[in-house]
Amino acid sequence: MKILFMTFIDILNSLPQRSHHLIDYLKDKYDLTVVFCRYDDLGVLKKQEGTITYIGIPVKFASLFSPMILYKKYVELDSSKYDICIAQGPWAGLTAVELLKAGKISFLAYEDIDYFPAFFEYEDIYERTKNMEKYCIENSDVTFSVNQHLIELRKNMTGITPYYIPNGVNYELFNGRKEKHQGIVIVFSGSLEHWSGVEMPIKALPILRREYDVSMMILGKGKYEHVLRKLSRDCKVNDVVHFLGKVKYSDLPLYFNKADIGLCTLFPTELIKYSFPLKAVEYMASGLPVIATDIGDLGKLIKENDCGITIEYNVSDFVEKAIDLIENYDKMSIYGRNGREFAKTFDWKELFKKEMSIIFEKLDKVIKYN
Repeated sequence: MKILFMTFIDILNSLPQRSHHLIDYLKDKYDLTVVFCRYDDLGVLKKQEGTITYIGIPVKFASLFSPMILYKKYVELDSSKYDICIAQGPWAGLTAVELLKAGKISFLAYEDIDYFPAFFEYEDIYERTKNMEKYCIENSDVTFSVNQHLIELRKNMTGITPYYIPNGVNYELFNGRKEKHQGIVIVFSGSLEHWSGVEMPIKALPILRREYDVSMMILGKGKYEHVLRKLSRDCKVNDVVHFLGKVKYSDLPLYFNKADIGLCTLFPTELIKYSFPLKAVEYMASGLPVIATDIGDLGKLIKENDCGITIEYNVSDFVEKAIDLIENYDKMSIYGRNGREFAKTFDWKELFKKEMSIIFEKLDKVIKYN
């Protein structure tokens, strides 16, 4: 079985995310080729690594809005035919649809991992991206969405109901022992962007520290880091806000085991409503109670499974509920245990096993029909 995985994400230069975990799942089971975009001007990359063939294609992001750009570059590098293509995001999805039409793939599965129009401020780009997503879903053999709100949106948009396969966690990796440490440590892990919502807990720290020994670890990089560093200085908490940079996925548990609370205080936007943050499930798998903005799937899941607290995105609500958590160790422990148990259902292996079983079931029907 030959499988082609296509993504707009630069696999070699991005934080570990769904793409990387899917590759890990597929690599030992199938003849796998991974096609990804490169944004570093270092030219074409084509290499064999174990059972995987990697093809990195240099592109300018803006050029991906012209669907044939990536397609033409790809077919110059790979003339193989594939049984299945899994395409992630509308830019890879457009190329995959062209491959399907050209008979270079037999079956197309589209992974709907975000509401990508919400990344863009300009109305024309927003609408163009929205139409690209619609086109990919309508022309794929099956679609998988990471968020229940996203599924409802796609159903209304296309009349097609995607399957629900959320983001997950390498469950066993995060099964570590807590380390003793001083005070209360809250941790944020992920990209440092405006929508990450890290500003608000930094603003809350001076208030919390009037009564409690609270510090903060920030794991990750992003273009918003300089804003957050300045804010921590302005709030006079830079000595207890520790920017630890990009951390290898396998090392995340080492940091989470030194923490007491995981932060998922995402800025409430249209983008966040339709997302499914990996960090939240990783916190849960580590036994950390989660403080999260009450928006989208995440807020609902936390409340239904009693594995943390949800807040309105403002300093006063964060402070009030964080204090209630800090002062109630038993509650923190219960949330942590509940989260750990709940996270079992999000193990990447089980999620991708379900996804592939649906793909093969649909593929069999396509083969029989043809």
